[in-house]
Amino acid sequence: QRFVPLFRGTIPLMGHSLASATLGLVGQPRLQKYIQEELGNTTGMGRSATGFVASAVVSPIYVVVTNPLSRLEVIMQTSKISGKSISVVEAVKEMITDSAQFGLRGIFRGQGIGIFKAIISLSLFHEGRHFMQDAFKQYNINHGYFDPSLA
Repeated sequence: QRFVPLFRGTIPLMGHSLASATLGLVGQPRLQKYIQEELGNTTGMGRSATGFVASAVVSPIYVVVTNPLSRLEVIMQTSKISGKSISVVEAVKEMITDSAQFGLRGIFRGQGIGIFKAIISLSLFHEGRHFMQDAFKQYNINHGYFDPSLA
């Protein structure tokens, strides 16, 4: 009973997590591969630079998809703990009212910095992933678990 308020906003949070994982783990690598082929071959840009460009393309899409979900989370989580919780439908109605009053600014307020943050964090995440991938591959080569000539 006392922990019930902790679960407010979990439905939008699950949608946010799904969209985030899909765009970050599927969209960005596919886009990076395409950019690597198109831009990397013509300009000589390396993996890090093409990854940054791919993140810069994916991040605005990510913000447009996830920001309304984040806004729903905030609306649902900021009601009084002792009071009645706000349902998803009520939160959507409040968001519609806000967007009617402020237009798209009502939904996407303050997201310029969010896009910039998303570009940096997505780029760093994938750089770390590439670093670990390369380290494990080199370890396997050094210990005879992988033969690069067969790949």
